[in-house]
Amino acid sequence: MRIIDISGPIEDGMWSYGDPYPAPRIQQIPPPDWLDYPVYSQTVSLAVQSGTYLETAAHLDRSRLPIDQLPLARCYMIDAVALWIPKAANGSISLDDLLQAQERQQVTVQPGDALLVGTGWDKQWHAANYVTDPPSFRADAINWVLAQGIALLGGDTPRYDSPHNPQNFLPKFFQHDILLLAPLINLDQIAQPRGKLIALPLKIKDACASPVRALWIEEG
Repeated sequence: MRIIDISGPIEDGMWSYGDPYPAPRIQQIPPPDWLDYPVYSQTVSLAVQSGTYLETAAHLDRSRLPIDQLPLARCYMIDAVALWIPKAANGSISLDDLLQAQERQQVTVQPGDALLVGTGWDKQWHAANYVTDPPSFRADAINWVLAQGIALLGGDTPRYDSPHNPQNFLPKFFQHDILLLAPLINLDQIAQPRGKLIALPLKIKDACASPVRALWIEEG
């Protein structure tokens, strides 16, 4: 069995989606004076959409399932397909890209699968334009994803909809019973296009999303 960590690091002052989403802050706590030996700890302040995160439809509709109520079966060892579709800054992921990647990698997405799309944009994790100019999905690609009955869509881009040419598909996306996992890293290390996915969120009451430690599992 091969395990690939596909979750990005959370670091002090790292990228964020901008106001009103704060950049993560990690600070050292002074050792308490009621101990006779030194201990070290930290405080962490961040938006729930920080680093690699899992998000439910509660992001758009507060009546929908929050992250703490998400059944663990939906984020632990679920069947998953990884498609590799290289894109540069502001590139778009189209329906044709998805279909051609399936044919090239000899894999077919099935209802209930998680679909992970790798573009290589994770290499820009620390770049100034990481959030402002990433690859994004076209509406025809998202329509196809929803038509396939996919349970989770993951990708190595921090924005699924283009900030420069918005497709405005997120309301439709979250009308379906689908989860969003982003942004991922290391999808270029996946050797087998079909595997298992683990992406366990923190149990944050009534939150729409949570940072996760996402893992890709390959057999053999």
